[in-house]
Amino acid sequence: MEGAAWGLIGTVVGVLASIGTTWMTNLHAESLQRHRAQEERDQRASAFQQQTLLDLQEAIHDCLRLITKGHEEDRRSASKSGAWGATLLDADLDESIRLANRRVGILIERVADDNLRLKIKELMFRANQILNSDSELEAGKMLVQTYVTAEETLQSVGTTLRRHY
Repeated sequence: MEGAAWGLIGTVVGVLASIGTTWMTNLHAESLQRHRAQEERDQRASAFQQQTLLDLQEAIHDCLRLITKGHEEDRRSASKSGAWGATLLDADLDESIRLANRRVGILIERVADDNLRLKIKELMFRANQILNSDSELEAGKMLVQTYVTAEETLQSVGTTLRRHY
């Protein structure tokens, strides 16, 4: 009976070892799968940020170009009427500026970096104040300051974008 007992013990140990090995293998496979899934999510998030930042660069440039165009229209209008801000912008230009601001606003909210998002919001607020200024001199100063801020902000966008390469 001693041989049968050892045979039974050996079988039980073998079964337990097999179960333990299978369990550990499954645990390891599950861990690898989770890790792979996380890497894929990170890559998709990085690609999303890349595209958002590329689109945002274009949208900011478009918006600043349109605001500058609005400023030039204000200057021409003031030279004709003699009063700054006495006339409204052309309806098409005004709508284009509104849509450009809308596009930037949508893209800003997709930016993951809180500090960068704040910088862009400050830039856009400053840029839009140009068209609400009380005088040509004030508007001109604001335009120059906005372009300085825009250069710094767009450099930050570029730096953040390069981190996602």
